[in-house]
Amino acid sequence: MFYLEAIAVIFGFLYLIFIILKKPIAWFFGIISSLFYIYVFFSAGLFFQSSLQFFYILLGIYGWWSWTKKVQIKAHSWGLAKHLLLILIGLMISLIGGKFYITGQSMPFLDIFITVFCVLATYLTTRAILENWYYWIVLNILSIILYHYSKLYLTEILFLGNLVLSVVGLIHWKKIQT
Repeated sequence: MFYLEAIAVIFGFLYLIFIILKKPIAWFFGIISSLFYIYVFFSAGLFFQSSLQFFYILLGIYGWWSWTKKVQIKAHSWGLAKHLLLILIGLMISLIGGKFYITGQSMPFLDIFITVFCVLATYLTTRAILENWYYWIVLNILSIILYHYSKLYLTEILFLGNLVLSVVGLIHWKKIQT
């Protein structure tokens, strides 16, 4: 499993680097990373994280389509009310979904919380919503905790790198926001 995790990590880093640069090819790398992570997370007992990868593949296809149809991807902001509604919906889904964990699942409530908000944050990314980076900063911190506890150390390193790159992405997108 070490080699599959390593491949997923490499493609995950490529995905994030190209997202920061707002290059549509990022979505291809994200899809490949997700294909490997389906097995890695399932093997580690992170069933919600494994399921999340199927959503990432679908959102990756949508993101690729969305980003390639536009001549220039422009980052824009959402108002506070939209974010509060999104967070409330995410919390409700997380609380309800956490009750349906599978026996043997590792950290089900943290797993479902991260899963739900990763779907929401990825959607914000596909729409080039600037605040997606704030979601990713929090999610990366929580993911580091989850993957450390699950002994997925390469993935923990990926998310430590993602945390740093999310801060870089936020600064970069703010700088080039039009």
